[in-house]
Amino acid sequence: MSTTLASALAPEWKDRLGLTHRRSPELYESAEAVSDVPHAPAIRAALTEMGVSAIFCVQGIPTVAILEADYYDRAAIIDLHGALWNQGLASLLLVIADDTLRAFSLARTPLSDPGDAFEARCLFDSLSLTTETLKFQNLIYGAESGRLWKDYGEYFPPKERIDQVLLDNLNASHDLLQKAALAPDAAQALLIQAMFIAYLEDREIVTPSYFAAVSDKSADSFSALLEKGDVDLFRSFFRTLHADFNGDLFVAPCSFESMGEAPEVTSAHLTILARFRSGREEMAHSGQQRFWGYDFRYIPIELVSAVYDRFLGEREAERRANGAYYTPMFLADTVVSQVWEMLPEATRTTGNFLDPACGSGVFLVRSFQRLCEHWRAKHKTQTISWKTLLSLLSQIHGWDLNGGAVRVAVFSLYVALLEEVSPRDIRKLITRGKLLPELWGKTLVCRDFFDVSPDGARYEVIIGNPPWTSRRGPARSSVQWSKKTGHPMPGGEDAWAFSWKALSHLVDGGLIAFLLPAMGFLHNHASNTVEARDAFFRKSQVRRVINFADLRFQLFEKAHRPTALIIYGSANPDNFPYRFDYWAPKADLNLRIKRVITLSSADKATLGVGAVLDNSLIFKQRLWMREPDAKLFAYFARFPKLAAFVTDYGSLSRRREKPGDRWVIGQGYQPFNEDSESDAPPLASEYVGRLPDLPIAAYSRLAQAAAGLPPAASSTVRRRGFEPGFDGSRILVPRGVETSQNRLRAAYCDQPLTFQDIVQAIVVPDGQSDRAKVLTAILNSRIAVWYAFHGTASFGSDRPEVKQADLLRLPFPSPDDVPDQAAAAKAALELIAIVDDAREHSNKPFSMQIDESEVLRKIDELAYQYFCLAPDEIALIDDTVEAILPALQPHEGHFPKLWGAPDQQQRAQYAHTLAASLADWFKGKKIDARLVARGADLAILRLHLDGHEDYVEDTAGELGDVLEQLASHIQRPLDGNFQLMPDLRVFVGDCLYLIKPMQMRFWLRSTALADADGIALDLQQAAALPQQRGAD
Repeated sequence: MSTTLASALAPEWKDRLGLTHRRSPELYESAEAVSDVPHAPAIRAALTEMGVSAIFCVQGIPTVAILEADYYDRAAIIDLHGALWNQGLASLLLVIADDTLRAFSLARTPLSDPGDAFEARCLFDSLSLTTETLKFQNLIYGAESGRLWKDYGEYFPPKERIDQVLLDNLNASHDLLQKAALAPDAAQALLIQAMFIAYLEDREIVTPSYFAAVSDKSADSFSALLEKGDVDLFRSFFRTLHADFNGDLFVAPCSFESMGEAPEVTSAHLTILARFRSGREEMAHSGQQRFWGYDFRYIPIELVSAVYDRFLGEREAERRANGAYYTPMFLADTVVSQVWEMLPEATRTTGNFLDPACGSGVFLVRSFQRLCEHWRAKHKTQTISWKTLLSLLSQIHGWDLNGGAVRVAVFSLYVALLEEVSPRDIRKLITRGKLLPELWGKTLVCRDFFDVSPDGARYEVIIGNPPWTSRRGPARSSVQWSKKTGHPMPGGEDAWAFSWKALSHLVDGGLIAFLLPAMGFLHNHASNTVEARDAFFRKSQVRRVINFADLRFQLFEKAHRPTALIIYGSANPDNFPYRFDYWAPKADLNLRIKRVITLSSADKATLGVGAVLDNSLIFKQRLWMREPDAKLFAYFARFPKLAAFVTDYGSLSRRREKPGDRWVIGQGYQPFNEDSESDAPPLASEYVGRLPDLPIAAYSRLAQAAAGLPPAASSTVRRRGFEPGFDGSRILVPRGVETSQNRLRAAYCDQPLTFQDIVQAIVVPDGQSDRAKVLTAILNSRIAVWYAFHGTASFGSDRPEVKQADLLRLPFPSPDDVPDQAAAAKAALELIAIVDDAREHSNKPFSMQIDESEVLRKIDELAYQYFCLAPDEIALIDDTVEAILPALQPHEGHFPKLWGAPDQQQRAQYAHTLAASLADWFKGKKIDARLVARGADLAILRLHLDGHEDYVEDTAGELGDVLEQLASHIQRPLDGNFQLMPDLRVFVGDCLYLIKPMQMRFWLRSTALADADGIALDLQQAAALPQQRGAD
């Protein structure tokens, strides 16, 4: 790599970029400042080997590389871009030269001979000294908020990242090796070996002279040796490597086993390896040769480990059967960082770590690196002796049922070990022979966690992503262990068994950090799951829960079940009841680059274990709920529920009771599918195939008619369902939430028809049709979907559906139960009329299309009147339905408006709501709000007690200037990532300043109501100060 002479980042450029007051762990300008932090080796390498001037981190992740130089050396910048792309961490390269700042994307695949294409593909902005200051600062602020990745999305394609290119080439090479008659496991082994040799060569651990010596001077590189196609020479090379490095990797090509005969390698296999090794070809796509190439000198081993984990994950059937899916690197980083910050000093020094389902070892690699970094920080030296490194490595343990995955973990930890030593020192160690320690079968073992006795196998830290599956047979070891030990395992979920058994392997004071299925561990309110969850929180001491449910489509490829990180230890009877952290991060723009999970203070809370034991829905409710929502939810929860008068058909069937003339709810029939794996015999239905059948696509909101619906094609069913629901007066309610309207759906129906089990029917007794029509309308209202969102298990955390048991929890008071009975009775009559109009309309063969949105708006108004809601309470519901529900669990590439910047009207609305809400706390005093500065990512709102102005926005306010003024008043720098502190408040005189991210989520009326609760105390204190001064 050619290098350009980097200068220290000049103070004036730091000031332009808004970095003057930034320090570690955000800004690093020298390798000496990098100490005991995540990604320390990569940050040091960028500052020393690559020669950048500074690295800026977002939440500990290197995100922006900054190079200041005397002149713009294009060739050197292209090489630097390629090296940083290989490192796979930073997303943005800022080059300062010739009084110009150039901003390059590090996500674009580098080319070896780019011509004029480099700037066209990678340069997305260029700023001169005459550019206004805010544009410079917006680069840093935009990287923190994620806005930059969206605004310049074409420059940051995820598919061009190093991990994706390396994965594509692994898959292509594996396929080619199999086509060349190599077995899958042998091909996998050969690729592991090839990557390790490539690493040794790129790190200059094995040099041209090494290759020359082993090849009788016929090759001076690995590529040259492969291109010769000499199989005997290749085998001889492996014998030399095995003698020098020992370990388990170089027993023979394609094999790690000393026993038995190794698979046959041919010259065709070597040709494929040569293509993979060159790193200059995107093998899975065009095969184009202009690719700059991957370089294992720069690729972090944890990234290689994560990529190989994905490679193993391509065996979809095997992974699905075992419930094991790869953990993306940025999620693994989050897990390790979270548990590391809780560890005592002794554990950080001498603690033993175990991953009982280690896969390719990404958690183990990161844990080993943290042990090494802590040793450096503690001993104040960058050099760790080989003996000490081997001792630290012996603290890392991993088990897995998949022997291939364990082999990758061995490879990953070997590379991680060598990463800690300079190439020159490694070459000296090679002369002693048998360099690498044996890990396979020692600390990394192919074994079943449930076959291991806790005796002699206890650890300070147990970490990982255990398998999630409940599909495999009852004879599996996890089920047998749970039965034997009496531990609950709801749904046969393996993750429960792992979580229980891990406690038995924990030393006193140790910690477990597992990624677990959020639905089963946090949200499911089935009785057996609630009992298991209560037992878990009693028999362990939970330290922190991070619920990643809102990120479910952004984390795991091909596995979309929501996950949660639970960090816990053994129970402490002297510390019960206890409190723990509950964090619920939300999806945001930073997920576009798959490097950062935003952990904002707005999403952090603490819960008492008593809340878990008393409320089975506490984790779901606190996923999005804030204090004003909680108050409104409590108001609704006081009312009678549907379950007070509606009986479940299933419970009647179990008691062999007939429905009779009462309110009963049940589900439709389940069609028979010959291809189903179910053993249930087919049944004949008296109704299905004879009556009109309602497919979900023909469902009509408010009123359902049978005209035009043909019968089902067959009367054969798997389950007959709730047959009384196929005739008479009833309300039909589909299970799924209609995402286009973000509402539940309900339709009054009095015509015979059948329907499948995706639809639920509430049968209405004689004389109750008016009450049923009111219920039909209310179920279509925003109130119903708002309450279901906060008060049911699945909607908003897993699937957008409201199941039968959830439906029965919805509030449905009579007019006599609400504060204003007359208003509710009047609203009820109008709601009945709306449903009757819909029924009349549905029965007409030819009628004009009604405006459904206008009808629903009217229903909402009447429902708010029926429940006697105040304007602020209505704002909570409207904001949820209009802004939050459309943003739930976004898919990759989706951009909900909740992430966008608020417009002037929304900002004014927030300010008015905030000021009005606060005025309730200060009777007789006016509070004015003024936006004193605004940028693309941040705004500063000033609140003034006893003010007399209407809301206004200063157009000339400079963000940096206002921050400096505030800093001077509080006599400390106002720095840091404000995106992580959206509720930051600064008190100056009789004013309160709010520094808020420019994302609509933080400018909703409902947010203003929540912010007002927190601000009220601050303003009361501010109001007291002048009085105190006067008294003095």
